[in-house]
Amino acid sequence: MTIKVLKVSGTSNVNAVAEAIIRNALNDSIVHIDSIGIKAAYTAIKALIHTTDFLVQEGHRINLRPYYVTVNTSENGMQPVTKTAIRWTLIAKKN
Repeated sequence: MTIKVLKVSGTSNVNAVAEAIIRNALNDSIVHIDSIGIKAAYTAIKALIHTTDFLVQEGHRINLRPYYVTVNTSENGMQPVTKTAIRWTLIAKKN
């Protein structure tokens, strides 16, 4: 199994994020979805709703868990800034 980390921003397209999650989950991957901020978290949750609905309809079992992680971000070429992100970990297995 491979691990794929997807970073979601507040301006990310919900359908594009959902498609990326589905594509990686179906390729026998563990998918981490990271979001920092309210808009990004809302976008990630909407994409996860689309994703889980699709995967369940296709006969997959879903394991989905949210938790906090610390990430280093670099803003405008400045020093890295440590922030707290919400990380959703999704694992999908075919029934």
